Amino acid sequence: MAMVMIRCAASGRQVFTGIETSAASVNLIPPINARLTCPACGGTHVWSILDAELVMGEFDCPDDMPPDWSRRLAKLERL
Repeated sequence: MAMVMIRCAASGRQVFTGIETSAASVNLIPPINARLTCPACGGTHVWSILDAELVMGEFDCPDDMPPDWSRRLAKLERL
């Protein structure tokens, strides 16, 4: 699985959007605008899949991932 990440405009760091998908399925995500409260800067970012990057493997900044997302990802990894 790959994580859909955006880059925080304020900090330049990658931020997890809460979406995990396979590389083959990413094209099925519609290019609509979504809002994300950024754990890196605290601001709100508006993004679409057209702005995102797919990241395979480890998260760049695990301390920036909200705790509930970490628990969800851990459950998915066990499946």
